[in-house]
Amino acid sequence: MVDNTGVDFPLDAEGKRSTTGLNQGAFAAAVEKHSAEAHEAVLKEKKWRFGYARHVLRQTQLAASKSDVALGIARDGLDYLHSSMQFCRDGGCSLKEAMAKFKEKSFESVVIQGTGSKEGSVLEVPYKGRILRGEALNLQLHTWLQRGVIELDTAFALCNLIDRPEWLDLSDHTFVLFGAGSAMGPFPLLMQLGAHVVALDLPKPEIWKRLISVARRSPGKLTLPLHEKVDASDDAQLAAAAGCDLLRQTPEVRNWLLELGNSGKCGSMVLGAYCYADGPLFVRVSMAMDAIIADLVEGLKEKPKVAYLCTPTDAHICTASSKQAAAENLRKAPAWQPLLGKLLGFAKMGLVPNRVKEEPGALPVVDAIVKEQGPNYCLAKRLQHWRAILSRSKGCVVSSNIAPATATASVVSNKSFALAYKGMHHFKPMEVFQGETSNAVMLGLLVNDLRNPSSAAQSTTANPMQLFTATAFHGGAWRVGYKFSTIGPCSAVAYIVASMVVPCWLVIYSTLQMLGWSSALFLIGSQGAPAAEAVISKFTYFQIAEILHAVLGMVPSNPVTTAMQITSRVGAVQIVAAAASAASRSAMLPWMTLFYVAWSITEVVRYSYYALNTAGVQLSPLTWLRYSTFLLLYPAGVTGELGTVYTALPELVSKAQEACGLWGQGFYGLLPAAVVRLGFTGTLAIYVLGFPMLFGTMLGQRKKVLRRMKEASEEKKSK
Repeated sequence: MVDNTGVDFPLDAEGKRSTTGLNQGAFAAAVEKHSAEAHEAVLKEKKWRFGYARHVLRQTQLAASKSDVALGIARDGLDYLHSSMQFCRDGGCSLKEAMAKFKEKSFESVVIQGTGSKEGSVLEVPYKGRILRGEALNLQLHTWLQRGVIELDTAFALCNLIDRPEWLDLSDHTFVLFGAGSAMGPFPLLMQLGAHVVALDLPKPEIWKRLISVARRSPGKLTLPLHEKVDASDDAQLAAAAGCDLLRQTPEVRNWLLELGNSGKCGSMVLGAYCYADGPLFVRVSMAMDAIIADLVEGLKEKPKVAYLCTPTDAHICTASSKQAAAENLRKAPAWQPLLGKLLGFAKMGLVPNRVKEEPGALPVVDAIVKEQGPNYCLAKRLQHWRAILSRSKGCVVSSNIAPATATASVVSNKSFALAYKGMHHFKPMEVFQGETSNAVMLGLLVNDLRNPSSAAQSTTANPMQLFTATAFHGGAWRVGYKFSTIGPCSAVAYIVASMVVPCWLVIYSTLQMLGWSSALFLIGSQGAPAAEAVISKFTYFQIAEILHAVLGMVPSNPVTTAMQITSRVGAVQIVAAAASAASRSAMLPWMTLFYVAWSITEVVRYSYYALNTAGVQLSPLTWLRYSTFLLLYPAGVTGELGTVYTALPELVSKAQEACGLWGQGFYGLLPAAVVRLGFTGTLAIYVLGFPMLFGTMLGQRKKVLRRMKEASEEKKSK
């Protein structure tokens, strides 16, 4: 039976097309001339599927040591791959031999000129239901920068593009898109910006119907490869005849592009490698793209530009500031993270600090390899790195920016990845983006690389591997406290707990508190404040749980502020309990009633609001009460607390003297009395200083919440 699979893995000793042998061999060949120790370690790895990641990291460290080592590794790795990968057609030969052997042309061309209007272009980024542009986008870029989602040069590059909208007119560029229909490809955006796109994708009519439809409505121009001549005005016929198989028609695609590029009709080409596939197929299609790009770099009269999308889940040279930020974020990690990491550590899924041991003076390296993606994914992306730095060394402009973790359909089809992505935001500053956001920001960085002479794509870097360091939109992977490869299981568990267990508990907790304070309010109204003392005491102590909620990150409250507020409440309850004499009780009663009533009403409203909001129910009247009743109740509660403490002072002083025994008598009795009174003075000072600050903060919150309520109401009416 004739094997016409095109680009494929070589046969092993058993006659099977082994992916492991080729994969392991490529990394061994890449480092052989540069480190005998690293080469031997690769060859000795018995379980490559599970152990490949450390060798990829080691290869990155070697490449980061010297420029000539980086280029040598890239050259040797690609030479091995092109000599070892097979091209199965008519008996078969190596991919390298096939590209030299097959010179015939197999495609016709048709050009579609879009009819869309060409308007002034500005950088627009869809994000969380909004379209960000201009100042709004500028603010969001600064927010991402401050949080650590992007690096400084990334923010600068995109802000630079906001200030230079003329750069977005791409009518002077021809983009050859390998995988034009891919989810992370820039095809729709390029067409919208008036570019000429030469589209390469599988001969599947459903793909081409979509691409042709986008092209017709755009101001751009689309060139299609056709396997037969058809009526260019009939989109159905075009879709049926369009497309190419990169695996089986690798030389023919190269031949067609060479003819197209050297015809003088396209100008300088930008070769964009956007094909993606699962497992071994990704290596095969990446090798097909690489064979074509390598020949175009050498064969086109005008040097092409080359564009890749770098994955954040790899080993890269990073910035020194990102290393420091990772250490700081590890130090500030909430308490539940190391605890959960230790628990999952028993299943070998624990958390590992985001640091890599470095040689003195070496460039910093970040290890974000996710070994679950597999060695084939890693090799496919790594060979793109190798081609990028070799093409750059030959004078090509090369854009290869790191894209953030993106919830594409292919990624979230894996249930474990989908769960991990949903919980990733618990590990600051990690953020997972939707496809439309990633597409927009990556297109912006590509345009900056093409237009900006000072970009890393055009200027020289100290080490070729720093091409991937510049303008990285890594989504926090470089600055998170734990290695990206280890936070997946914990983030999946965090998502499950945070989205199911925590809300359920918070609803129960808030409901219990609301019922408790309602009963206290009923007792005050029916029997007087002393009757509610036991209930208020119990539910005040129950509020200590809120400190734990804040520490564990179950709520966004500050643990220190929460602890101070709860401690002051517990102190007030303790003082009421300590002052047991009839005289103290009689003097305290008006003040105690005042703060009991203020507390109870506040908590009934507050916990009702929390319980319903956590359950997804929002009531405007309740929201208004939550952010308005404090205007009276907060001052009333503070007044009642201070009045209660003041009237209890004589008994508190007496009890302090009794507790001191002989030391509480005579002259020495002044000491415990002074301590108690000094404590009250300190408490009074804290209240005097803290009340305006807290009250002002609450007023600010009230203003924001009520404004959002009003805007939502107006928007609802307008619909």
